[in-house]
Order: sequence, then C-alpha cells, then structure tokens
Amino acid sequence: MHALLHLLAFSPAPDPDLDGTAAVAAPAGLAARLDGELAALLEMSRSTLIGVALVLLIAWVLATIGPMAVRTAWRLGYDRRRRLGLLASVTRLAGLLLAFAGCLRPILSRAPTLGILLSLALLALLTLAAPAALRNLSAGLGLMTRTRMREGDLIEIGLERGPLRGTIRDIGLLRVSLRTAEGGLTHVPAADFDRLPVVVGSRRAAVPVEAHALVGPALDPAVLERLRRELWFSPFRRAGTELRVSHDSSSGRLELRIDTWAAQSPVEVEQHLRALLSRVLARSGTKHEPAALIEAASERADLPVSPLEVQP
Repeated sequence: MHALLHLLAFSPAPDPDLDGTAAVAAPAGLAARLDGELAALLEMSRSTLIGVALVLLIAWVLATIGPMAVRTAWRLGYDRRRRLGLLASVTRLAGLLLAFAGCLRPILSRAPTLGILLSLALLALLTLAAPAALRNLSAGLGLMTRTRMREGDLIEIGLERGPLRGTIRDIGLLRVSLRTAEGGLTHVPAADFDRLPVVVGSRRAAVPVEAHALVGPALDPAVLERLRRELWFSPFRRAGTELRVSHDSSSGRLELRIDTWAAQSPVEVEQHLRALLSRVLARSGTKHEPAALIEAASERADLPVSPLEVQP
C-alpha cells in the first residue's frame, strides 16, 4: 500500500490545458518505472543472494529441527501431556513466514511496484491452481492450538469407505499423521477434520504387553539398563507411557512390559519383543530360555486379559 501511494505521488499528472498528450505520460512513466525496477532486480548483488539463502536456511531449520526436537523430547519422556505440540506448530509457521519475508524483502526494497504486482499474481495463481492446499493451510492453522486434539490422542475419522482409527503422531500445517493399529503411517489432509466427523478418545488408552525369559539368578544391572533403553525407544511403545524391566534373582525370571498402541497387532509386537530381548541378551553374552507366554496384561487398565499364547 505504501508503495502504491508513493507511485501515485510521484507519477506525472496530466495537464488539463494540453491537448491530451500529457495523458499518455502516466502510462509511459509506469512502464519506465517497471523497466527500471526489473533492471535493479537483475543487478542484485551476490551478497544479497547469499543473505536470502541464509534466511531460507534458518527458515528450514525452524520448520524442521523444531518439531524434530519436540518429538525427541516426547520420546525421552518429557512433556507427557503434549503441551510442546503448540511449540512445534509455531516453529513451522515461523519458518514459513520467515521464508516468505526473506524472499520478498530484497524484491520490495528494490522494486516495490513490480514486487506488489508479482505477489498479487502469485496469490491468484495459488488460489486457482492449488485451492486444496489453501483449505488445508486454513484448517491446519485452526488445529495448531491443540484445543480439539493433540499428539498421542486416539481418534476415529468417519470416512465414506469406513472409519479410520489411529493415534495422532504429528499435527502439521497441511496434514495430520496417524499411526494406525496395523503399524502404518497415514497422512490425513487437515481440511478433512473440518469436513468429516472426528471422535477423539483418551490419550492414555493403551494395551499392556509382557514378555518373559529365564536368564538365571545372576544378571548384570547394565543389561537391565540396556533393555530399558531399548524398550523406551521401541516404535511399538505408546508415547508418554511407562515401561517395566524386572528380574527375579530367586527364579531367574526376566520380565519386560510396555504399553502398546498396536492393540490389534499382537503378532508384530510379539516378534518385536522377542527379537529385542534376544538381541540385547546375546550382545551381553547372557544365556536365556524364552518363556512360553507373551500375554496382554490388565493390572493397570480396565481391559480383559488376552488369551493369546505363543509356543516357542
């Protein structure tokens, strides 16, 4: 707006006393201005281009490293109520705005008229070519406050082909990532959360799963710590839940327990726990015999005990 007022103030005005020749001066002045601004853009210095590249790099760091750091904090057990999810969205939005500002500032400072015209043309092109992206961005900005749902919630989306159930892994500006019960990752456009019915469940819902092995009465505490660390970073462990690694020296029984989101994938969880237990014990040189039972426990949840029994 300031650039347009500046253009109108300094453009030559037509003289009513002349025979109309001065009326052509205004378009000629605008064409000369646009030509001069285009020449100024083409003569942009190398330092300016390096500055733009640096701003774009900082914007990428904000939009990528910020959410990654938040997810790492969650996997380490911090912020169990997922309050840092808003910070992840803010860093994404800040990176997006910084990228636009870093690209537009050198253009508007050297070619304000041409920059405004190009910005309007780009906005019109995006509106016509990618209306779905604009709708997703608008819906994603509404989801970033986490008032409706947040990472770790169990949700059910009423799709036409059937309900889609999963755990929210990430809330982005354009889409929401869900971890389904089968273990896959599904990306749902943010606009669907305004268009379709969504049922949000408890973020504490999880199915406890136990694994046992006979390792003898003596077990190095470092092995227990290594098992705890491996279980903490397990992809089947529900984020924000506790785990248990215990060893009974009298019976030589080693017990592992995690709360998993994959309630309908017991075979995958069983194979994962057995492989993890065997790998850690083999690395430490501990002889063990796998127990004949991997079961879903219900000590801290109002869930029935699963009848699944696996014979080794």
